[in-house]
Amino acid sequence: MSKIQDVTSISVDATVGEVSAIRSRRAPTKGDQREQALIDAAREVFREKSISQVTIDELAAAAGIARSGFYFYFESKQALLAALVDQRLAELDEETAEWLAGDGLDRGALRRGLAAGLAKWKVDGRWLREAFITPDPGPEVKHVRDRLVDDGCSMFSRRIERDARAGRTVSGPPDLIAKMAVHLRSITFADVYANPGQYDEDELLDTLTDAILRLVYGGIPGDVTR
Repeated sequence: MSKIQDVTSISVDATVGEVSAIRSRRAPTKGDQREQALIDAAREVFREKSISQVTIDELAAAAGIARSGFYFYFESKQALLAALVDQRLAELDEETAEWLAGDGLDRGALRRGLAAGLAKWKVDGRWLREAFITPDPGPEVKHVRDRLVDDGCSMFSRRIERDARAGRTVSGPPDLIAKMAVHLRSITFADVYANPGQYDEDELLDTLTDAILRLVYGGIPGDVTR
């Protein structure tokens, strides 16, 4: 291949890469915005009423679209809730990202992540309880919930595996320990929502943080900075 052909090939490849990058940064379409409007509306409506009591008409009206428009984006109320659950799990990953990316106890990072999660539960606890704690929230929601919880447990498990290789953790399967820690967090947050004012928030966060660390590491050294 000649130098001219080489340059041409490089230029074409670069152009394709630039076009792909531009496409990946495209502005949301009206359809994207309406779909997100429905998800945002569902979050607001589900805060006030049980999911079973909310109608499609209410959700469509809250999003500012016609009932027929609802079905263009979601097949059912459960499908919309599944999309909301999907977003919530992505937010949860962000809340715990600092701790999951580290190693060792790092109590401060874990507590900050738990505090951010608790703040969300205090606002969205009504629908979070129905989606995450109810044994059978419906097949669409359960499918998304199970997949995303498994993903979250996998990230937690990888964190434990790193520390296990360094000899820091208790013995036991990392995936099982991760699942126990994730469920402990969810059950605790659900209980806080169901019983407002029953616990001192700082004390609860300290207790939950230390419980998870003891579960993973078997204890908390006395020199851990609180």
